[in-house]
Parts: sequence; structure tokens; C-alpha cells
Amino acid sequence: MSVVTRERNRQAWMSSNGVLASRRVALEPKLAPAIPLTANAEAAQFRPEIAALRAVAVLGVSLCHLKISAFDGGFVGVDIFFVISGYLISRNTLLDLRQNRFSFTNFYIRRSRRILPALIFTVVVTFVVGALWLPPDAFRQLAKESTHALLSISNIQYWRESKQYFATASDQLALLHCWSLSLEEQFYLFWPALLFWAFRLGRIATIILVMASVSFTLSILELTRDPQAAFFLTPFRIFEFSIGALIIFIEERIRVSNLIAESIAFGGMLAIGASYLTFNSTMPFPGFAVLLPCVGAAAIIFVGSNARTTCWLANPLAQAIGAISYSLYLCHWPLIFFTRFIFGAEVMTATTDAILIAIMGITATAMHFFVEKPFVHGRSRSLSPRLRTSILGYGGTVLVLVVITHTAFLQDGWAWRLSWEKQQLTELQRFGVVSCEAKSSSSSCAFGKFDAPLSVEIVGDSVAQQYVAALDPLLKQLGFRGETLTVGGCPILIGMALKGSQREACESRKKSILTRLRSSDGNVVLTQAWGGYNDDTTISDFGRLDLSSGEERSLAQLESSLEKTIEVLAVGRRKILLVGDQVRTNCKIDKGRLLPGPFWHAPQAPCPSINRDQITHSGERVNAVLERVAARWADRVTLIKPVDYFCDEECPVVRNGLWLYLDELHFTRAGSQYMGQRAENVFREFLIR
Repeated sequence: MSVVTRERNRQAWMSSNGVLASRRVALEPKLAPAIPLTANAEAAQFRPEIAALRAVAVLGVSLCHLKISAFDGGFVGVDIFFVISGYLISRNTLLDLRQNRFSFTNFYIRRSRRILPALIFTVVVTFVVGALWLPPDAFRQLAKESTHALLSISNIQYWRESKQYFATASDQLALLHCWSLSLEEQFYLFWPALLFWAFRLGRIATIILVMASVSFTLSILELTRDPQAAFFLTPFRIFEFSIGALIIFIEERIRVSNLIAESIAFGGMLAIGASYLTFNSTMPFPGFAVLLPCVGAAAIIFVGSNARTTCWLANPLAQAIGAISYSLYLCHWPLIFFTRFIFGAEVMTATTDAILIAIMGITATAMHFFVEKPFVHGRSRSLSPRLRTSILGYGGTVLVLVVITHTAFLQDGWAWRLSWEKQQLTELQRFGVVSCEAKSSSSSCAFGKFDAPLSVEIVGDSVAQQYVAALDPLLKQLGFRGETLTVGGCPILIGMALKGSQREACESRKKSILTRLRSSDGNVVLTQAWGGYNDDTTISDFGRLDLSSGEERSLAQLESSLEKTIEVLAVGRRKILLVGDQVRTNCKIDKGRLLPGPFWHAPQAPCPSINRDQITHSGERVNAVLERVAARWADRVTLIKPVDYFCDEECPVVRNGLWLYLDELHFTRAGSQYMGQRAENVFREFLIR
């Protein structure tokens, strides 16, 4: 068939307002006649139950983030938003395609006006407040978040960072909630083109159903391989938007009785309520579980106002919250984040929650009327020069802001905001590796006297890496250079591999480290988070089937791996210093609040010292393994137990106003230096003999 003939057939079909004239047209769903085809598709029909669903969704997310236990599952409000977006965007796009008026330019202009002003406002205000209160490390993180939020790739950032050993905790990310907006904006990039193509083929419902099936299948498979990817990345969430889109075709073809409509509406509400009350952040998600809130939301949209059960959704409060839901979603988390950061998590009482909810409501209402609404006109079908200029203005504004935020990131969070005294305090309470100079290898950095011959290499995971600050002053004094060969969270031991998604990356890095060590004979400081690599977290080539699972089997396998590693490393004149079990603290430390910012924030709550006998007892079985291995290689290996040097009768957590711990496992630079000073004689003897 020629292009002219196809175009004539299409025009004939369009002029008949969707009358089914051929098999191809028969497969095109006829949009519900109740939806008026107005000039602006986005305003085609107000649906009070959808406005109320928005209210339910944003309240669920907000109450979940306030850590109100009854709403642990409120995070599924995001999934409800995805279903709503899938329905509305698909409906409006198909309406425009039916009327031969769809324009990609108009679509993206409407989306930009709807999303960008409030998003830009939120990012700018959050960035400015962060510049006033956050310490450099936290502000550097916020600067990176701001850049990615403006570029609509926050979800990709958080997925990538989730794989890092020292990934920032979610409650220390001021723009964490922007991941869902980025994902939604990525959905907008391709979905109109997909609908346009499906419309031309006359297979809209089929193609959407295939997309949903593929996306859901991939999501289930990815959940077992990389749960963070399944959570954050767009391909594994497309099925949720597709569920919303498929409602259009269901409501066109199926008419239900009043009784069935009431049952469907009640079931939808029950599904959402059950999700809020029974889900929690520790469960695998999205997985099959996400279908419960998604189908629940779809059921309510499907029956609409035809069921009396949904009539309560039209109440003024629900409609008002639904109207400001976008602004409320944007502002709620930064308000919670900065309240916790400035005043401390301990102030988060029921009274504080109530005050915060009131502030959220006031802030969101103001944003809705003074930031959102002025930009969401959408009444004209034409693109006036003024409108085109405003779109260029959006792009220019984003570009300028990205330059500013990325500059703050590259400049390490603008430490110049702090006084000299605060900068010194910041340096001492960072992680112990800050004195390193990065080498070409991502797992290596140099310390000590940089232009001196290589004398010692620190090998292991992040527990090994922290000893840079302990050894750095001594190496400079002796005129030696050291380098690190460390990988956070990975056991650098032969015959021991991590379980889970990080296994391949860890093994690759370990292989590179061992290859380098085989080609040199420099002395080695070897340590790990020994007790963390047990039968639950690792796979051993030295499996002891004769021992039952548990600590005994884990320690036996650790001993075999360590022996094999020492055997490989003990070449030439190399000496090995084994560092025993790390002195741990059970204190919960908010590392973001350890460091000072330009303006005051409440200090970290004090932590008590740890009893030395407790530390000795907790590490005695691991240290016994290390003692046996060291004894077998007595001419090569020296063992040092941190508990013997770091602790007196008590093991300090804070000393002279300085925190010695970054978290329960790792020293700050101050803690590492304290350990280095107390064990200087052992380190010196090891280095110079």
C-alpha cells in the first residue's frame, strides 16, 4: 500500500471519530466516550478519585519518612504515583493522537512546565540551606545529588552508589526522594514515542501488555541478582506505568454492575491499606509484592466515581492534599532531613512530627500557588515566541545551576565555608585514609614520603585502609613510602569469595592485588574485618564439611585461606604484619553530624567507652586463629592485636573532644593516629628490620 493510500485511510478513519472500518482499526481501542476531547488533553477530565489517590500516595510516603511505625509500608505511595502517571499520560497522549493533534514538542513543553519549576525551586532551596548548615563532606554529597536531580538521573546515581562500601545512608541524602522523579522523567522520554508507534501499528494494547510483561519479568529476575537495580532503574519499573496505561483499555471494554464496582473499589482500598500497614523496608522490593498497591490503585481508577465506596475520596481535605501533592512530595523530605540533621534524630517525637506535618502543608501550599501554578497554563495549543523563550529559559536555568552544583562537588563541598579551626576538626574526624595520594590504580594510594622507595603495602579491606593515618607520620619520619592495596568490603584472601552481586568485582580487584604483590617483595601490613567474612557472607574453597555451619566452620575456613595467602606472600625478604580483630564500638554514630558546618547543629549524642574485657572476649576466637597462623610463620609474620594498644581499662570512643570512630567498625583519622601513637614501637620495629 502506498504512503498516499495509507494517509487517506487514516484521514478517513479520523474523520469518522473512531468508527471501526477495518481489522486494523478494530484493534485500535476506542477511548471512553465520557472523556471530552478538549483542546488541552491534560484538562480533559477531572477525576476526584485520582486527586484523592495522589493524596493517599503522598501521605503514605511522608508518614513513612517520618518513621511512623504504622506506615512502614508508605513508601509504596511512589508506586501509586507511577500507576497514576501511566494512566494519565497514556490517556492524554492517545486523545491527542485520535484527534490528529499530538505533538512531541507540545508534550515535552507541558511536562517541563508541570515538573521543572517546582523541582528547580526545591533543589535551589535545599542547596542553599545545605551550604549554610552542612559540613564539607555532606555538602559535597548534596551538590552531587543536586546535579543529578536537575539532570533527571538521580535514580542512576543512587543505584551506582548503593554498590559502594561506604555508601551514604539513605537518611543522610537530602534529595533522595528525587529518584522517583528522575525515573518518571525517563519514562516520559520514550513512552510518547512508543504510543505513537503503537498507534500507527494499530496494536496499542498488545504492545503495552508486552512491555509490561517483559519489564515485570526482568524486575523479578533482577531482584535476585541486583536488588538495588530492580528498585531504582527505569526498565524494571515500566510495568507499573503500564498497569496504569492498561486501565484505559479495560474501562473501554468492560462494564461492571454496581455491586461488582463496589467490590472492586473496596478491594482496591484494602490492597493499598494492607500495603501501608504490612510492608516494610527490609522486604525484597518491588518483586511480586508491588502488584498489591499497583493493582489496588488501578482498581480505584477503573471504577472511578461509579462506586459509592469511592465517594469519600471526593471530600475537600483529600482533594486539597491531592492538589498540592507534587509540591508536598518535593518539600517533605528536605524538611525532615534538615530537622534531623540540625536538631538530631532524638528530637523526632510525636509533637515534632505534628509540627513538621503542619510546616509541610504550609510549604507545599505556598509552592503550589506561587511556584507550580503560575507555570502550568497549558491552555493554548500554539507555541508563542514567549513560550518558546520560556522553554529555553528552563534549559538555561538548569545548565547554570548544574555548573554551580557540580563546581561545589569538584571543590570538595566548599571547605572555605568553614573557619580554620573547623577545617582542622573536620580533617581529624574524617576516615583515616585522607592523607593518601591517589595512584593510577583505583585500589592504590601512596602515603608517607612520596618520593622515597616503596617500603610497605597495606593490604585488605577498609579496616586495613584506615591504618594509613596511623603509619603516615612514622613513614615520613623514617623516609619511607607506603601504598594501599585495599578494596572496601572485599576479603583479600586466597580461596575466600563474597556471596552476592559484588562477588565478581571483588574477585577481579583481589586478583589484581595479588598479581602485584607476587611481583614485589615489599613488606605487607595485612588486616581485614576478619569476623565479618563468615559462612553466611562468603564462599570458601576450603570448605570444612566435617564441621557444622556456624562460627567454628567459618573460623576454620578463615584459617585455611589466611595460611594460603601468607604462603603466597612470603617471598624474598618480605615481612608481614598481621593486625588482629578490630576494636569495635556498639555505639550508633551519625557520621554526618560528627563534622561541623558553617552554622550550628546539635552535636552527636555522646557514646560511652567500651570495657576492655568485653573487646578481648569478643575478638579472642579470631585472634586465636591469627596467633596460630603467625606461629607457623614465626620468622616472617608478626601479630599485633589492636585491643592491646588502643585500650587501657576502657577503650575510648571520644578523646579530648575528638571522635575516634566514624562508625562502629572504622576509626576516624584521629582514632587511627591514636592507635599509631600507642603502637609506634611495634610499627617502627616492623618497618626498619
